[in-house]
Amino acid sequence: MKRSLFNCAHPFRQRWSIGCLAVALSCASLADEAPPAAAGGEPQRLVDINEYVVRGNTVLDNRAIEAAVYPFLGPQRSLGDIEGARDALQAAYQEKGYQSVHVELPEQQVNGGVVYLQVTETTVGRVRVVGAKHYSPVELREEVPALEEGKVPDFAQVQRELAQVNRTPGRQVLPMVREGQRPGTMDVDLQVEDKNPWHASIGLNNDYSADTRHLRSVVSLGYDNLWQLGHAMSLTYFTAPQDQDNAKVWSGSYTAPLSQRWSVQLSGYQSDSDVATVGSMNVVGQGHSYGVAAIYSLPVTGLWSHSFSFGVDFKDFEEQTRIGGNNDKVPIRYAPLTLGYNGFRYTERSQLALGLSLVAGTGSVLGYGDDDEAFDRKRYRAKSGFGVLKGDLNHTLTFGGDWQVATKAAFQLASGPLISNEQFAAGGATSVRGYLAAENTADDGYLLSQEWRTPSLGRFLGKRAGGYVNDWRFYVFAEGAQLRLQDALPEQDDDFSLASVGIGTRAQLADWLSGSLDWAFPLLEGTNTDKHDSRLHFSVQASF
Repeated sequence: MKRSLFNCAHPFRQRWSIGCLAVALSCASLADEAPPAAAGGEPQRLVDINEYVVRGNTVLDNRAIEAAVYPFLGPQRSLGDIEGARDALQAAYQEKGYQSVHVELPEQQVNGGVVYLQVTETTVGRVRVVGAKHYSPVELREEVPALEEGKVPDFAQVQRELAQVNRTPGRQVLPMVREGQRPGTMDVDLQVEDKNPWHASIGLNNDYSADTRHLRSVVSLGYDNLWQLGHAMSLTYFTAPQDQDNAKVWSGSYTAPLSQRWSVQLSGYQSDSDVATVGSMNVVGQGHSYGVAAIYSLPVTGLWSHSFSFGVDFKDFEEQTRIGGNNDKVPIRYAPLTLGYNGFRYTERSQLALGLSLVAGTGSVLGYGDDDEAFDRKRYRAKSGFGVLKGDLNHTLTFGGDWQVATKAAFQLASGPLISNEQFAAGGATSVRGYLAAENTADDGYLLSQEWRTPSLGRFLGKRAGGYVNDWRFYVFAEGAQLRLQDALPEQDDDFSLASVGIGTRAQLADWLSGSLDWAFPLLEGTNTDKHDSRLHFSVQASF
């Protein structure tokens, strides 16, 4: 017998029903002959099924319904086949994200090879935003358009929209679904836990560079919900409190969402610092960099979130190079373009962050910047049309018993000699511990760091310490870096290696105070650090 396609009932014939009913297969369309019965049982009744009529559907298209029920059409079909068609159609709704749709098999007689399937669609009744203290309930409601009142919700789309909403720091939104006040509906409460969008921090550490005082302090201030539109701004001041001429840097950023996917970021910094003893020279520099970037965030796929960015930075630096008793000013201006990618993957046991960027010097294409001659004066054989590929990785894996392994890696590959502002730097508390900050710089380089951490003592000491110890771990580490200088001058070293091992501890007290203490043992000779000359790094930060 030739198969017939399904039929969707006219919308005005669609009705709501609840429950799953049996099918009576006792009509005239029974097969002429039934197969032999199982021992002691009655013969299984078979029917010819030419058509499935689906009533109550408003969200699936005809093609999706046909694909679901087509395998269950044809002669000599059993009750199991009909139930299979129902289950396949139910799975089709689930796959599309329509979790509030239920497919039923009404009690019926199969006449003319036609089987009816009844679809019950539960729509959104009322949506409320509950618990918002610092964010506008109206704005939050508009950020989840998939929860439209009177419509069947696509919960896969709802999940994607909530993932985007929850990317804002200090804000968490969770949906709570309950039976609606009107029959056939569900009410949804968007439960909001938000923090004050104002945040500030102050920190002190001893991550200093050569020939400068030892202490460094950082003060930052930010706001994450300007105009109730999710705009974010931050301002940071970095200095050497014992002598501000050693280091004084202002930096800031402003991020404005343009749509669910697009945002624009303005950023920059102003530096007025002494950076002494770079190789065999002393460099006194000041300058600034201001940039703009467009950021595109892809829809969240599974455990991954991705974003791409494209921007330009306008850089202007003035440096005074002293060789012996002679001074030589070497100013430089340029505007590199940057294409970047960032990826994040979070699970209960693993957190992974990836970054990749391509930086390209534009020469005078943008009408801003110095030519190759100026770059050559600043660094032998450097070009204004340079190219740099950069990458970084951070991964934390938690094992049974709360043991952790943390990996950090970074690399840089350059098309040729680079001016000092674009070089890869290694050494310091956030790079290779045991060495001074940016102890070595070069055109190409890579870095690898590995930490093995103990279980947190916070869960054992939290209550005993009045609940103030949130997290406290000890760890051992090993890290190293390899750097290479392209087209080095005869008197310059063109290859640098740093490596160290050590132990440390890191703690989070309450929600506002954190600190770390690391003892590092250098394994290789550095430019400013002797082999086996251990160093102690500390950092403390208060956040409000």
